[in-house]
Amino acid sequence: MALTATSVTRFWDVWEVRLLVLLSLTLQIILSLLGNRRKYVSSLCITTLVWLSYLMADWAATFALSKLSNAQVNRDNRNALWVIWAPLLLLHLGAPDAITAYSWEDNKLWMRHLFGIVVQTSVAIYVVVMSWKHSWFSMLSIPALMAGFIKYGERVMVLMSVSNNKSREILPVGYGHGDPEGSNLDNNNRQEDMRVIYIAQEDENIRVLYIAHEYLEKFIETCMQLYDLRYIEFVTSSRDHLNVDEIGPFWDAIEDEMGLMFDLLHTKAAIKFRKKGLVLRCISFACTVTVLIGLICRFFLTRADQEQWKEVDAVITVVLLVGAIALEIYAVIASYLFSDWAMLWLLKQNIGTQVILQLRKKIPCLFRAKRYKCRKVGQFDLLDFIHKGFEPHRWGRGRILWSLLTIDRFKGLFDNNLNQDPTTLHQDPTTLPYIDAMRSGNIDAMKSTNNILWLLYYIPVTRQIVDLHIATEILWYNSIVQGDTCDDASSSYSSWEKNRNMCRTLSRYMMYLFITRSSLLPFAQWGDNHLEQLIKEFQPHIRRAQNVMEACLILEAREGYSTVTGEIVAHCKEIADRELRWEALKMVWVRMLCDAASKGQTNEHLGQLSQGGEFLTFLWFFLPQSQMLEYSPESQDD
Repeated sequence: MALTATSVTRFWDVWEVRLLVLLSLTLQIILSLLGNRRKYVSSLCITTLVWLSYLMADWAATFALSKLSNAQVNRDNRNALWVIWAPLLLLHLGAPDAITAYSWEDNKLWMRHLFGIVVQTSVAIYVVVMSWKHSWFSMLSIPALMAGFIKYGERVMVLMSVSNNKSREILPVGYGHGDPEGSNLDNNNRQEDMRVIYIAQEDENIRVLYIAHEYLEKFIETCMQLYDLRYIEFVTSSRDHLNVDEIGPFWDAIEDEMGLMFDLLHTKAAIKFRKKGLVLRCISFACTVTVLIGLICRFFLTRADQEQWKEVDAVITVVLLVGAIALEIYAVIASYLFSDWAMLWLLKQNIGTQVILQLRKKIPCLFRAKRYKCRKVGQFDLLDFIHKGFEPHRWGRGRILWSLLTIDRFKGLFDNNLNQDPTTLHQDPTTLPYIDAMRSGNIDAMKSTNNILWLLYYIPVTRQIVDLHIATEILWYNSIVQGDTCDDASSSYSSWEKNRNMCRTLSRYMMYLFITRSSLLPFAQWGDNHLEQLIKEFQPHIRRAQNVMEACLILEAREGYSTVTGEIVAHCKEIADRELRWEALKMVWVRMLCDAASKGQTNEHLGQLSQGGEFLTFLWFFLPQSQMLEYSPESQDD
């Protein structure tokens, strides 16, 4: 056993620095490939892997630098090639373009990274000075040091600009507003503006992206400082508008806007599409290529001083340089050819309109980034959950683990219980608030809606969601018992059934948010205690129910059990017209959903951008933009 421990110790002493450097490169590859995918993919595996890699990346590079500095003090452990490794580790500390900050709050840590760049650059310079022998490798450490400093400096600049500046100036590309500091790539003029509008009209995807960029400009300027719908007013022009019947393009524009916001908060988009960003990128890349070419010439053209380095170190050095160049090329391809910002930047340049349109036709995948998929909403049926007899204490420890990982998803472990059959919302005007209110104009439905809201007025928001959810489930099963089935193919039937399905979807989605995403709601409370209390409250009454329908009938029959729930059910039953009944109930849920979205915390909604998107966050972006929709009274008669 002692011999084994000694062998392991010796192996670690010999390979410690090499393994740490290779680990740092591996983490950079993972972050480059997966750092941007978390924007669209809500996968526990990807989220966990990116989170762990993000935390370990800075640690591995910093620890490797410290070991390199210690090795230079010990003459026996000195290695001629290690003088290049220290500057290359600064490249890793600069983070890949795909992820500069894991969460929105990480941007506020720019002072820590500013201190880090001073300390780590000093350590790298110390390693270079201690290893300086006027040799070929020592000379190559200078461009390597310059490349690493530029890369690390880019990260600090991005974090600082995002944290300290919430105005339109953080946008790398702007239209019609200009940049007083001249940081944008070109100045705006009327001719360019008209050219952009023409291209946008010829290509639907470009039109949607262009409108999304306009929305983002106004959203950052008016909403990032104080999100209050009572005081937010957008000054729009005719080119900003979409017709209310074009709900598909409008929905896509909001999702594009969310993607652009994610890029500003979590990637280097705020700097890499500016003049200084392009110049720094070229200098850094040229320095790295210079080091690689110099090493290749040294290895193959001369064998002098071979005793100063080992072949394994030569291989690792080449791997580090090739890896750095490959990651840089990959970042350029991903950022400048397949991103929304690339198309926005291209529209800004003095390039012929037909060139851009022909490029889009010949290469459809070019400049077509994926959008958020906020149509799928989680579903949670409280009565079904209680009826299955699932005890919350069984998954409490698991939930604590995921909360420590800042992952609020439960994929693979709790989907069967906490996210029952997620539902996809269709691109239909009835799925979005305010649009439906404009189209409806149903005075009776509005009166009934106000009456239901008045019943909920004096109880806490948490209880409003529960009581209205139970009432919706009772009314749903009542309609089944009463035989509300398809009698004909009339438009009247289609309308009330659509509203009934929408009521149930929104009801279960609000309960899903209440239990698993309570931080997004106006009351920032954790859901475990709520769920446990609800189980204790409802389980004794529905314990003997054979199914959920019977449980609903039992709760309805218990007069006085829940006054508010009973009053809501009674009020809805008094409405003889089933179309009016479900229309009113749907508007109540829409009102509650809008209220929850508008009063949620900004930090929580911005945090959802890195977790695949959430429909409530989509509404948070949507509500200020809804006034940009053009509405014509004629569409009401369609």
